[in-house]
Amino acid sequence: MSFKDTFRLRIDRLAGQVGPLLEESWREARQRLDDLNQALASQAVPGERRARVSELALKRKGQQAGQKSAEIRHFPEQGKTVQRSDFDQ
Repeated sequence: MSFKDTFRLRIDRLAGQVGPLLEESWREARQRLDDLNQALASQAVPGERRARVSELALKRKGQQAGQKSAEIRHFPEQGKTVQRSDFDQ
């Protein structure tokens, strides 16, 4: 076996061992960057605006899904008896 073939076999074996480790490291690094990006974006948007942005995003998704209107409609009360809970006190 020539030096070139031996060298190629060693490189292939090394790539087979190191490749999966590099892929896993890349996935972990990518996940950390995604988490950091989400954290920074969350800090950049004030709380009162965040609720409005979420509402607009839901309306847009509804329109894309074919929903005619994105307004919230309340169900009419039909003589339901309201019970007072511990949380209402």
